[in-house]
Amino acid sequence: MARIPYPSTNDKDSASAGKPVPNILKLLSHSSATVKHWGAVGGAQFSQFALSKKNRELLVLLTTAKFGSTYEWTHHVALSAKVGVTDEQRQSLADAGKTSGYFSSVKAGFTDTEIVFLQFLESVIDTGEVSDDLLAQMRKAFSDREIVEIISMQGFYYTFSRLDTVLKVDMEKPAKPKSSRL
Repeated sequence: MARIPYPSTNDKDSASAGKPVPNILKLLSHSSATVKHWGAVGGAQFSQFALSKKNRELLVLLTTAKFGSTYEWTHHVALSAKVGVTDEQRQSLADAGKTSGYFSSVKAGFTDTEIVFLQFLESVIDTGEVSDDLLAQMRKAFSDREIVEIISMQGFYYTFSRLDTVLKVDMEKPAKPKSSRL
């Protein structure tokens, strides 16, 4: 049970009037001044970003694994499978959640570009800094736009992960983990 009550989603400040509202957005609705903006940013990430769908899902899974967000992880297991993330990759991402610098030694199951991406993302998460060499590798594989999108999307899922872990967001009934549980 969530640590604070879910507000009614029938009022004018609802995150998405007329549609089922995920529990994380219900809790975010307590911040009536920002919930619509968070929804717009979330929507843009999945409809307007240059970053590939698979890389977006790798990002979400690694971020939520690192921050222990079972709620967000579970919601993205099926989404990630649809864009080509394998069970083996999800398991590596779950394992990375328990170890700092995991992708500096584990490379199996990912392309060279995905490893650079995951090392970059892991450095952002684990230390908040990235070496010049790693940034140079990223700039060979990703546009400046994509690099900024990666950092901003990671911050978005940091926030959603913390909403989950601090406020104990309840899983919606139909959402059940399918593989690689945290």
